[in-house]
Amino acid sequence: MASLRNTVKDYQDELKDGIAWVAFWREGRSWNADYFYLEPDDAIQALDRSRMEEIREADPAAVMLNSYYCGHLGEDMNLDELAAGVRWHYENGYNQLSDFLEAHDDRLPPEVIEEARADAHAAGLPFSEKPYRDGEEPDPYIFDGSMSIEDYELMHRLIDEERSRQQMSEQFSVLIDSRTRFETGIPGGVWLSMPTTTEQLHEAMKSVGITAKNPQDFFINGFANTEQQPFDVPLPVIQSASLDELNYLGNLLSMLGDEDREKFAAAVTLGEYAGNIKDLINLAQNLDCYWIYPTVQNEADYGYYLIDELDELELPEEVKKYFMYEEYGRDAAINDGGRFTEQGYIYNNKNTFTEWYNGRENDIPKEYKVMSFPQPERTEPEQSYMDAATPGQEVRAAEQPTEPRPVIPIVLTSEKPAEKLKEITDRLEQGITELFDSERYKEYLRVMSKFHNYSFNNTLLIAMQKPDASLVAGFSAWKNNFERNVMKGQKGIKIIAPSPFKVKQEMQKIDPHTQKPVIGKDGKPVTEEKEITIPAYKVVTVFDVSQTEGKELPDIAVDELTGDVDRYKDFFAALEKTSPVPIAFEKIEGGSHGYYHLADKRIALNEGMSELQTLKTAIHEIAHAKLHDIDLNAPKDGQPRVDRNTREVEAESVAYTVCQHYGLDTSDYSFGYVAGWSSGRELAELKSSLETIRSAAAEIINSIDGHIAEIQKVQDKEQTAEQPTATEQADAPEQKQPETPAQEAAQAQPEKESIYKVRRNPYSDSRENSYILQEYVFTQGNPTAKMGDALYIGTLEKCRELMGQLAAGELTQGQVKELYAKAQEAAQTAAPDKDTFSIYQIKGGDGTRDFRFEPYDRLHAAGNVVDKANYELVYSAELTPGTSLEDIYTRFNIDHPKDFKGHSLSVSDIVVLHQNGGNTAHYVDSIGFQNVPEFLQEKQPQLIPDEHLTGEQIKTPRGSFYVSDMSVEQMKEAGYGLHHQSDDGKYLIMGNGTRAFAVAAEQPEKANPLKHIEDTIEQNDNNFDGIINNTPQTPTVDALEQKAKAGEVISLTDLAEAIKTDRENGRGKKAAAKEKPSIRAQLKADKERTGKKKPKKQKSQDLERS
Repeated sequence: MASLRNTVKDYQDELKDGIAWVAFWREGRSWNADYFYLEPDDAIQALDRSRMEEIREADPAAVMLNSYYCGHLGEDMNLDELAAGVRWHYENGYNQLSDFLEAHDDRLPPEVIEEARADAHAAGLPFSEKPYRDGEEPDPYIFDGSMSIEDYELMHRLIDEERSRQQMSEQFSVLIDSRTRFETGIPGGVWLSMPTTTEQLHEAMKSVGITAKNPQDFFINGFANTEQQPFDVPLPVIQSASLDELNYLGNLLSMLGDEDREKFAAAVTLGEYAGNIKDLINLAQNLDCYWIYPTVQNEADYGYYLIDELDELELPEEVKKYFMYEEYGRDAAINDGGRFTEQGYIYNNKNTFTEWYNGRENDIPKEYKVMSFPQPERTEPEQSYMDAATPGQEVRAAEQPTEPRPVIPIVLTSEKPAEKLKEITDRLEQGITELFDSERYKEYLRVMSKFHNYSFNNTLLIAMQKPDASLVAGFSAWKNNFERNVMKGQKGIKIIAPSPFKVKQEMQKIDPHTQKPVIGKDGKPVTEEKEITIPAYKVVTVFDVSQTEGKELPDIAVDELTGDVDRYKDFFAALEKTSPVPIAFEKIEGGSHGYYHLADKRIALNEGMSELQTLKTAIHEIAHAKLHDIDLNAPKDGQPRVDRNTREVEAESVAYTVCQHYGLDTSDYSFGYVAGWSSGRELAELKSSLETIRSAAAEIINSIDGHIAEIQKVQDKEQTAEQPTATEQADAPEQKQPETPAQEAAQAQPEKESIYKVRRNPYSDSRENSYILQEYVFTQGNPTAKMGDALYIGTLEKCRELMGQLAAGELTQGQVKELYAKAQEAAQTAAPDKDTFSIYQIKGGDGTRDFRFEPYDRLHAAGNVVDKANYELVYSAELTPGTSLEDIYTRFNIDHPKDFKGHSLSVSDIVVLHQNGGNTAHYVDSIGFQNVPEFLQEKQPQLIPDEHLTGEQIKTPRGSFYVSDMSVEQMKEAGYGLHHQSDDGKYLIMGNGTRAFAVAAEQPEKANPLKHIEDTIEQNDNNFDGIINNTPQTPTVDALEQKAKAGEVISLTDLAEAIKTDRENGRGKKAAAKEKPSIRAQLKADKERTGKKKPKKQKSQDLERS
């Protein structure tokens, strides 16, 4: 139950700012709140209106408040004053939510809307509420809900017809062609005039067989100028441009006058701004930066023009006969930086060149964007099949046998690897901008569901070239690793692969214990030559399994989830373990399937939904919990958060990808809104969201796979256990099945008891791994033991020894597993002549959740490091010659060894190679691997004060403390800080907030200044040496007695040193024979006589104040 004060506390910033409106309502005795933002025209968004109506239904007395517009609230109020103001409004019925909705209801009465719509349709025109509502015309490129889908489509048809009727003069033409036709040698292609329309573009595409089913087949294979626009550029400049950019350029050129057309062609020939489409578009808008002389065709012409027309030089007529005009014109052209062209002489006049277009597709005016792909026409069998489906009957395309689609290769014209990489990266950026069409976006997500552990770039490249691919590998990998051959005539798929190279570099030598640079005798850091790996990438070719033939592959397909209840329960149980927050069922009003509660950190699912809808909703909300969680108590400035639409796109995309991976029905998913969502967003922002979707889907899929494998393992063990007899089954009372998986998981778990036995290892290949120390688990009420974890694999003697230590309580299961991991590592390092590899994976549990499946750069950006303590060794084996890291990655994703018990090799896993007597650790990253030498560094064990006690105990005014023999520095490293000092100054009391210990105070000896001079200034006559060595270093007891009698203050430390020196020199016995009171006793007596000793209590108070 939330109080009003606590609820206001969560939303006090919004209340004070006066920018947002905050709704307050009650459900029972609990107060609730939510905030909303109005549009600039004070309109309410559709989603917000729906939410407000839900609040009003829950509490008709709900209020909507804003400190700027509402009384009893203000930005300078404290929390209690704000809470009192909210209560005043609520109890007095002021600013109620129902009134707010009515005041901001910009919807027209239904009868008015229908009448206006009928009039518009009668005239053959689309109808929109926007002109009636806010006096503005609807934006034809944004579907804002002000018109129906039918009217929106009618408006676009009319726009296209109007464009077709416009007389558009041809500025240049491009040859539209199909890659498949071009690769197979079929001549043809269609010339498309620029500027163009969407209809004309679709006609050209259809004529060469390009539709929305094969968009990557589209490419431009030629360029032709016109007599009206005679400019000429290399074909690669045109091919590197998008069609929208070419249409933008065509429209700009159509607006030029005759003089500017000539100037544009000449400026292109000059070449200052003609290297790419961006330059050409900007050049067309900056022609005032150039001067052109159409009559000047050569250097002599320019010389005559300057002398005779511009009178740059005043020459007598007689001199002009002998003047060298050509040389003069040549010098002037060199100074101008100009050029003689077919259109005349042109040069840059140094006016400011403004970059109107920065190369981003979003900067192209909407009216010039025509790029889209025509929908394919359905064949008659497909049409009759679809027509035969009854309403409500789902027709799943997956059930129809389909032929593998041909690869639409990315044709790279460059020869150098670096240029190829640049070329394919440019194609990737173009692919991103073309991705946000509903069907193409779903196609990309389907590819991601199969290649969820691939990088974003490679997932998009595969989707661009072969959207139906399911498993890819290189030519040699298919042949050597899987005994399959690529079929003749198959075209490869271009992707990006890591291609690191090693260089030797002089680096500072690091001490392995202190992790600090080693300092040499000269006081400078010691250096050593090390071989480091530089990350680099290259373009490689892979092939899909459908393009190969040969040995049958192992079954790697994910079992589709059907209507089987048991499978749904297993899947839901895995989802509950995957979710970062608890999942529960409740009755949700308003038709919502579920929600993620930011304040309570929980997921709520609506009761009574179908099992399929329950799973899909749970995945959607888990995506919200993982991607969009924020701390409501933390400052908003430190928690950047994407907008609501982006959150929904990301969560729904993750849910679609995960559902597609497991075969859940996704026919009801629609992404028609992604085009509007992506419009106007920067390429980097779109790419960031796509990478977020990919990494979140991969994390959820890998987590579900791991949990389902654990559930399956338990079920397999249960099946092998002893089954009850038929009589026992008949006598057993009928068990009531839980209604939902969540209720089943909430039941109390029975108590468990473990015993340990040693059994033979069925996979043993040597004596060193011939036996297994096995755990067996007994549950309460079940006399049959179930097989638990295998704790150790080794010799019979070692397994029995560890079993005895477990039974005696000397070791825990976790410690035994760590011993096994260390034994495996020791065995590998003990045989340097035998190369091996090891696989480490993140340990389970909430403590390592932030490290699991995180790319290396994002891990470091979050302030985390690769720490071996977070990992467990899951597999080790011999490393055969020629095996690369990519080979290991492929094998442990496709054909796992039988004794491999981990999940498929994924991002955040570690592969350690033991080669040539050395060890290297490699982090599985989004693309390739990252070297992580820190994984192999052994951490020094931290000292614990309890283990270093001397047995002594001291008392200070603040309590009693045990003495530890650790140094001050060691205590600081253990997390202890200085608390106070003992009265005598001998001990420092150091604590960590809960405990405190005493350690000896470190008192370095004071340096003798004369000795310092002797050390730094060595002189042959030993003047300083004589002064120091001939003067007693420590005063004698007699000398100190004389000083005390004279009333001088002496040091007790000097007195102790003097007594020690006298004893060593033989003066102690003589002093003792006199039986004279010691100087300490005399001083004590003097103090008692003077009565000047301070009370102990006063001394303690002074210490506290200090």
